[in-house]
Amino acid sequence: MDNWISAFMMLWLIICVGSSPLSVVVHMSSKVGLPAVLPCSVASHLESDHTPHIQWQTISYSVFERMGQEQFQGEAYRNRADVPEELLVRGNCSLFLQDVRFSDAGIYESYLVYGESNIKNRIFIQSVHLAVIDHKAIKSVEIGADLILDLYTHQAEQVIFQNGNETDWTVLWEKDGVINKKGYLKKRDNKLIIRRVTASSAGTYTVLDSEGLALSTVKVKVTEPVLTKETETLQMQSASGKLYTNNVNFT
Repeated sequence: MDNWISAFMMLWLIICVGSSPLSVVVHMSSKVGLPAVLPCSVASHLESDHTPHIQWQTISYSVFERMGQEQFQGEAYRNRADVPEELLVRGNCSLFLQDVRFSDAGIYESYLVYGESNIKNRIFIQSVHLAVIDHKAIKSVEIGADLILDLYTHQAEQVIFQNGNETDWTVLWEKDGVINKKGYLKKRDNKLIIRRVTASSAGTYTVLDSEGLALSTVKVKVTEPVLTKETETLQMQSASGKLYTNNVNFT
């Protein structure tokens, strides 16, 4: 929970337009596959003798609803959305999303629900605009070393590769597929390991989801191994030895 709270504080970026509560929108972004926290505070509306009843929704879908231990998750947010009860009782009605998807982008609205069981009213609390972006990185790896590509999320369906000198893309890996005949690919802990890279491994690696959208793009540079002083000394000694032998043979 401490990590969630830290993320909450880091992602709290408020842009106010106008003076009406309905015109106040929180703008924030999250990288696909990572968690996100949509801020919300209901402390000013809390009543000491009532358990807060909170609803989160988008324009098209119900996202999450909690009243005490009772909760509801929208189908598209199953096992991914929560308003922690221990925070809600203190007036923090922030929505915690896990494994953010591109389809999660949009406007979210939070409401405080009150009233008798048959007659319910809602108080608008907050609007949050969530933008979801992909991952981009540049990596450098030495010849003979392993290249580790982060898949970030179980949404990853395919990894494709484009050599720097070519225009075509090659499929390197597919989820539940058999594209590992040479044995140089291995998936572990949501990462794809490409073993013993060569100069031809340089290029662009893209992780795609089921819709063919890029979850991440990594540009890889392949460099010659950096020699240690001991290795350089041994090579120089070896070269000197060969030179001496050649001179002896020549004479």
